[in-house]
Amino acid sequence: MKVLMPTIYYPFIGGITIHVENLVKHMDDYEFHILTYYSKDYHQKYENVVVHKVPYIPKIRGLSYMINAYKIGKEIIRKEKIDLIHGHYAFPQGVVGGLLKGNLPHILTLHGSDVLKLSKSIIGKPFFNYAISRADKIICVSKFLRDNLGSNFRDKAIVIPNGVDFNLFYEGDDLDYGLFVGSFVKQKGLDVLIDTIKDIDFNFKLIGDGPLFNKIREKIEKENMKHVELLGKKSQTEVAEYMRNCSFLILPSISEGLGMVLLEAMACGKAVIATNVGGIREIVKDNYNGFLIPPNNPKILKEKIEILINDKNLRRKFGKNGKKFSKNFSWENVAKKVRAIYEEML
Repeated sequence: MKVLMPTIYYPFIGGITIHVENLVKHMDDYEFHILTYYSKDYHQKYENVVVHKVPYIPKIRGLSYMINAYKIGKEIIRKEKIDLIHGHYAFPQGVVGGLLKGNLPHILTLHGSDVLKLSKSIIGKPFFNYAISRADKIICVSKFLRDNLGSNFRDKAIVIPNGVDFNLFYEGDDLDYGLFVGSFVKQKGLDVLIDTIKDIDFNFKLIGDGPLFNKIREKIEKENMKHVELLGKKSQTEVAEYMRNCSFLILPSISEGLGMVLLEAMACGKAVIATNVGGIREIVKDNYNGFLIPPNNPKILKEKIEILINDKNLRRKFGKNGKKFSKNFSWENVAKKVRAIYEEML
């Protein structure tokens, strides 16, 4: 079977890239034609994957990708005799899938901010509605995302949470530092995190990149926070190493589709602190595998961080429970469920 997949992919690192990589890796009897943003840095990793680089204009990235991906995708469908389209994220990728659909089955996976932000913006809403109306089947990575779809689309939506790569994420040491992993964007609550930890006598490491990176760096330098280390963008292998050796993971998001890094930290036997938003409440059970706290609340966040700093036994208890809980999430199971949808659609 040949699948056309409009999606973000390597060398662009993030939750969607990791999700897609694990699908193609565990479905190696399928041939995937990936339509992703143009980059010189891509290196072929899987024999069953053909990457088609789509040119784009940075200032109008979504629109320029949409136009060029449509042209390129149309030619791929004709030449390769594509059987099915599977887009990841509503715009521009889901719109491209909808435009190319024709008589082909079209599956769309919604990952988070496309539902929580794009669907509610004046400019984004028409694109979002077009993408989901043109999808024959919708996959949501959390129940929360599915519940946020319009009632007329919920019937064709199924929940398949993200998985964990247990070959990468497993128990390591506890080297006495708190860890944040994520994009440096407003919805991750980084401003609150920095304000919270500036006076805490403990080491913290922040992994990620994005629009707020320079602002956060300047704030750390201005406040002379020598105990806070900005590590920038890291590969998944490097992230896993930091996660295996941290004391606990913090995710202070304002909105979140699921929070894959939480599952990865749990697989490493780590306690987590996360906000009670979006799909996070589906995986963090308060006082069982971590602390679930209100968003935008530095006082409570500081209180919970200090509890974990001072109580290694509680860290271990939460970590043990989290590891047990994470076993419910594997990429093999995700791939099996997606395969079943492909077969159903055909």
